[in-house]
Amino acid sequence: YSIRGRYLPKEGDVVIGKVVEIGLYGWRVDFGWPFLASLQLKEGSKEYIPNGADLSQYYRLGDYIACKIIRVSGSKIIDVSMKFPGTRRLGNGRLIKVKPSRVPRIIGKQGSMVTLIKDSTNCFITVGQNGYVWISGEDVEKHVLAIKAMRLIEKEAHEEGLTEKISSFLKKENKETKETKETKEIK
Repeated sequence: YSIRGRYLPKEGDVVIGKVVEIGLYGWRVDFGWPFLASLQLKEGSKEYIPNGADLSQYYRLGDYIACKIIRVSGSKIIDVSMKFPGTRRLGNGRLIKVKPSRVPRIIGKQGSMVTLIKDSTNCFITVGQNGYVWISGEDVEKHVLAIKAMRLIEKEAHEEGLTEKISSFLKKENKETKETKETKEIK
């Protein structure tokens, strides 16, 4: 990460990006960096993809993917792969942008913070090192709650006892949502 909080790509990072081009030998991915990343045929899937295959059957224009950076050469040449755990095409859901410098706090120690949010909201959450977060799940109201929790972490990342604060916030919000639904059912 740079001092200004802008994301700097590095090998090993999992990032979220959008497929913006399909070529003969792979895809180009926009992950919020001035230059597009290349997802080459041989890195497109754990399964073998033959030359000449219809690449849009794997990833279509506009698809969002979680991919791993496997090579950075200068600032312009970045190669990504879909062969690692956690890499996949992201289905229905919503994308939010957080400050890349806040990603470690959103993830938490050994994933504790993001797990707390996932468990409290029943959402599937993928956090990219580039500050893109993918949220999906059945209940759209819960998406909003997950986003509120992440915005709170972003705002108070420097505070002590952040995990406890987020836990209390999620319990309170979940209780209020439940009470509101029960009130509606009574009427």
